[in-house]
Amino acid sequence: MRVPRHALYLGLLSVSGSLSWAAGCGAQGSTLPTTSGTGGGSTATSSSLSASSSSGVTLTSGTGGTDGGAACSGLACQIHTCPGNLKTTITGTVYDPAGKNPLYGVVAYVPNAPPAPLNPGASCYTCGELYSGTPIAAALTGANGQFTIPDAPDGADIPLVIQIGKWRRQFVVPSVARCASTAVPDGTLTLPKNGGEGDLPNIGISTGGSDTLECLLYRMGVDQAEYVGGASTTGHVHIFQGAGGHNTSPPGPVPEAGLWDSLADLMAYDVVMFACEGEETVNMNQPALYAYTEQGGRVFASHLNYSWFYTGPFSTKNLATWVPGGNAVGNIDVGVVTTTWNGTPFVRGQAFHDWLLNVNALDNDLLYVVGGRYNADVTVLNTPSQPWLVLQGTPTEPQMFTFDAPLGVPAVQQCGRVTYTDMHVSNAATDYVGATNTITPQGCTTADLTPQEKALEFSLFDLSSCVTPNNTPQVPMTQ
Repeated sequence: MRVPRHALYLGLLSVSGSLSWAAGCGAQGSTLPTTSGTGGGSTATSSSLSASSSSGVTLTSGTGGTDGGAACSGLACQIHTCPGNLKTTITGTVYDPAGKNPLYGVVAYVPNAPPAPLNPGASCYTCGELYSGTPIAAALTGANGQFTIPDAPDGADIPLVIQIGKWRRQFVVPSVARCASTAVPDGTLTLPKNGGEGDLPNIGISTGGSDTLECLLYRMGVDQAEYVGGASTTGHVHIFQGAGGHNTSPPGPVPEAGLWDSLADLMAYDVVMFACEGEETVNMNQPALYAYTEQGGRVFASHLNYSWFYTGPFSTKNLATWVPGGNAVGNIDVGVVTTTWNGTPFVRGQAFHDWLLNVNALDNDLLYVVGGRYNADVTVLNTPSQPWLVLQGTPTEPQMFTFDAPLGVPAVQQCGRVTYTDMHVSNAATDYVGATNTITPQGCTTADLTPQEKALEFSLFDLSSCVTPNNTPQVPMTQ
C-alpha cells in the first residue's frame, strides 16, 4: 500500500523526538562492543568512537526521563534535566564504508528497543518503518558528516544506530556522561562494508562496456565478498552482465534474463544501477521499470541509459527534452543547483554543494567532470525533474537530475526515485585497464574517489535515503 508522505514525516518526527545517541567518553581509540546486525543474522564487529562535536544538524530530542515526573521506560528513564544551559549531548562524524568521506543525511539515534530487521527489496516504506526500535533521541548529520544530539540518555552501555535508507550499523557506547558532551572518536562511525558489520541495501547492477558503476561501490568501501553473480542468496551487490560489461566469477546472467525481465525480479532489489553500455540499451522492459519506481524502487542510470526514459511509459511524463546519441562534450566545469524551479531553496542541493566543498571536490566552486556528455535539456517546464549539476553558463543542460515516483501525484505520495546522470565512472578511473584480472570487482582499482566519483557517491546515498520533497529537509526539525 502506498503511504502518504506526511506519514513519512510523522515517522521521522517520532525519531527526532524519541531517539538517544551516545558516544564513548573514553580516550580516543577506545573500543566499543557492538550489537548484532539484523541484516542476514550477521554480527557487527567492534568499533572505536571518536571525538568531534560540531556543526551537524541538530534535531529536537525527547524528554520525560526520571526528572520529568512522567512515566518512562527503559533508556528513556535515563534522560535527565540539566541545570542552566548544560545538556547531555553526543557528537560524532559518520563516514562511508571506506572510512574516507564523511556523509550527509545519516540518522544517528539511540533505540529504546532492538531495531527491527530490514526486509530486502523495494517497497513504499515510511521513514518511521526504517528507523525502528522506538528511538528516544536522534540527529541528522550535516554536510560535514557531523551530528549533535541534545538530551541524550546518560549511563553505561547505550545502544547507538547510524542509518541512511537500508545502510545501517549498530554500536554500544560504554559510557555517556550526564550533563556533559560525549564525543565519539573520529573514524569510528562508518557505514557497514559487509553483512558482518551491519545492514546493506540489496543492489542489482547491470554492467556496461562504457562505464564501471560496479567499481564505484568497491571504492566506496564495499567488500569484495559482497559481490555475487545474479540473484544469489548471499551478498548484497548482484552483478548482471550488460553489453560489453564485466562479470563476477561464477558469472551472473544478462540483465534481460534476470534483472529487468519482470517486475518481480526488479522488486528483489532496493536499488538498481544501469551502467552505460556504449550503445542504447536493448531488450528493455520499460513497463516493469516504471512499475518498480511506482512501488518504491530506486534507479541509478548513466548516459545511454536515457533509452529507458526517451521512449515507453516514462516518455509521456515530461521529464526532459532528450537528445539521443553519444554527444561527447569533453572535460567540462559544472555548477551545483541550490534552488528548485519555483525559487524555493533546494535543501539537498545546498547540502550537496557544501558536502562537495568539504570533501575537496570543487575548484572555484565548480565540479570538474572528465568526459562529459549531453543528452537532455531540462527546463522549468519539466516540472517532475530536479537538476543537481548543470553545465557552467547553460543551466538547462544537466549532468545529473532526479525525479520522484509515482509520477503525476502529489509529492507527499511519492516513494520511488530515479537519478539520471551523463557522468561516467570509467572516464575518471582506470578500472580493468591493463589488469590481468578482469573479474568484478577484482579488476577495479582501489584509488581514492575522483571529484566526479565523489559526486556520484553522494547521489547514491541520497538515492537510498527516505524520499522527501526537494524543498524540505530530509528530516523535519519541528512538528
